Amino acid sequence: MQANDFSELLEKLGTLERDAHRYRSNGSVEDLSYGELIAEADRLARGMHRLGVRRGDRVGLVLHSAREFIPAFLGCVRAGFIAVPLYPPLTLGQLASWAETTGRMLGTAQASLLLADPPVAYTLRSLRDQIPSLREVVSIAELPDGGELPRARPSADDLVFLQFTSGSTAAPRGVRVTHGSLWANAHAIMVDGLNASSEDRGVSWLPLYHDMGLIGFVMSPLVTQTPVTFIATLDFLKRPEIWVRTLSEDRGTVSFGPNFGYALTARRTDSIEGLDLSAVRVLGCGAERIQPEAIDGFFDRFADAGLRRTAFLACYGLAETTLAVTFAAMQDSLKVDRLEPARRSTDDDASGLHRLDHPVSVVSCGRPLPRHRVSILGPDGERLAERRVGEVFVEGPSVTDGYWDDPEATDQVFVDGGVKTGDLGYLSEGELHVVGRLKDTIIVRGRNFDPTPIEIAAGRVDGVRTGNVVAFSVPGDLTERIVLAAEYRDGDPATLEAAIVRAVQREVALTVSEVVLIEAGSLPKTTSGKLQRSAAREQYLGGTLGRIRRRTDTSALAC
Repeated sequence: MQANDFSELLEKLGTLERDAHRYRSNGSVEDLSYGELIAEADRLARGMHRLGVRRGDRVGLVLHSAREFIPAFLGCVRAGFIAVPLYPPLTLGQLASWAETTGRMLGTAQASLLLADPPVAYTLRSLRDQIPSLREVVSIAELPDGGELPRARPSADDLVFLQFTSGSTAAPRGVRVTHGSLWANAHAIMVDGLNASSEDRGVSWLPLYHDMGLIGFVMSPLVTQTPVTFIATLDFLKRPEIWVRTLSEDRGTVSFGPNFGYALTARRTDSIEGLDLSAVRVLGCGAERIQPEAIDGFFDRFADAGLRRTAFLACYGLAETTLAVTFAAMQDSLKVDRLEPARRSTDDDASGLHRLDHPVSVVSCGRPLPRHRVSILGPDGERLAERRVGEVFVEGPSVTDGYWDDPEATDQVFVDGGVKTGDLGYLSEGELHVVGRLKDTIIVRGRNFDPTPIEIAAGRVDGVRTGNVVAFSVPGDLTERIVLAAEYRDGDPATLEAAIVRAVQREVALTVSEVVLIEAGSLPKTTSGKLQRSAAREQYLGGTLGRIRRRTDTSALAC
C-alpha cells in the first residue's frame, strides 16, 4: 500500500477490513479491523474538534487501555492535533505526586485538552486553574459525538506528537517528533530492521506512552499492515507469563522488551507445558543496556517450548532519534564482546575518553539502519577510531526536531545535523557497543567505572531483588565513595550487606563503601521502568532514600 505519510496511510487503511489489532485485558479479547480502528479514530477526532481543538493544538493522553489510547492517538494524527502521551498512575495512591509531574509536562506542552481515564480525569480537572492553555479535561466517554472531521495533510516538518523522555538522568523533556522523522523511522524498523510483512503478528505488553510501545507496535506496523496483539501492561506486570502464553496462543512472530521483561518472565513462569513458541522469529531487546545473563536465562527457560536462540535481536535507539538507530543482523543470535583490562591497555582495543578499568561484557547492538550514521565522539568532538570509547553520536532522517520550548537543551544535544546521545559506546567492525551513560560514570581515584557491572554483581547475591540495584558515587574525604542501593528481598540484612561487598570485590575488583538496603519498590524509576541512578543519588544525599539497615566503611577507599 503506497503512501507518503501517516495521514495518507491512515486514509487508505480505513478502507480495509483486514484484522489490525487484538486487545487482551483482564481475560477479555477484542479484535478490530483497520476499517473499524480508523472509524473509531475519526469519531474521537470529531469529538476533540467539537471541544475546540484545532490543528497544531496539543492534546494530552493519560489512558491505561490500549483500546482507548490507540484510536485517540490516531485521531490526533488524522486531524493534525499534536498528541502528548503521558504515563498514567500505577495506583490511585500515587495520585498527588503523579499529578504534580503530569501538570508540569502538560504545562510545558501548553496542552489545550487532556483525555484521561475517569478516576484521574476528576483529579486532574484542578490543573485547569494552573495551566492557562488547558481548556478541558475529559474522559473518552465524555467526548461529544458528531461534527466535522478535520483533514490534515502535513509536511515532513510538521509535528506529529511530543515524546517526553523517560528522564533516566535528567528531568523529562518533550521531544519534537515530526511526520518526516516518524515516517522514516517506521519504514526503517519494519522494512530494513525486521523484514516484516502482513504475514507476521506482533505481540506487545509495552506501555504506549513510551516510544518502544507506541512507535514500535502502534505506528510502525501500519506501514506493513502487520497485525498486533496488545497485552495490558498491568496484566503483564502482575503475571509476566502472559507474554509467552500470548505469543504461543496467537502465533506471534515479533515482540520486544527491555532486560527486566526477559528476566521477570523467565523467573515467574511456573511451567512451559502447552507453550509453542516455534512461530517466534524475532524477540528484540532495547531501551536499556543489554545484559547477556538475562537474555541467556530467558532462552534457556523456553528452549524446550520451541524458542530459537537466533530469534534474539539486539537494537539501540532513543527518543531523540524517534526510536531505532541500530539493529543486529537477523538470525545472528547474541553477540558479546568481552573487554579485559589487559587487552584494553593496548592501542587497538576499546579505550580512550572514558576508559573502563574493569572487565565488561558488551552486547553488540548491530549496525546503523540505512541512511543513518553512528559515530563515536571524543572530548573535543572529534570522531574516534573503532574500539575507542566515547559519546555515541547519531545522524540520519530519524533525528527529531529538538526539544519542545527548550532551545538551550536543543542547542546542546542537537548539533551538526545529529544528536549527542549521552551514551558511552564504541564501534567494532561497524557494529555499535553501548557500555553505559556518560553522566553515570563513576570516578574513584581518577579511574572511571561503569556502574552496570557493579549492579549486576550485587544483583546475583541471594536476597537481593534482581535488576533492582543502583550504584553511584558520592563525595568522600579523599576521593569519591561508591554507594550501592539494593532492594531487599529476604535474609539477614547484615549478612546480605557483607555478601554484596564480597561479590562486588570478587567480580569487579572494587570496594563498596556503603550498602543501603531498601524496601521492594523503593528505588526511583523512569516511566518506562528504567532505574534512575541520578535520582537515587539525590535521595541518598538528601537523606530520603529509605533504608532497612546501612553499612558504612569510611576506610574502604581502595579500588
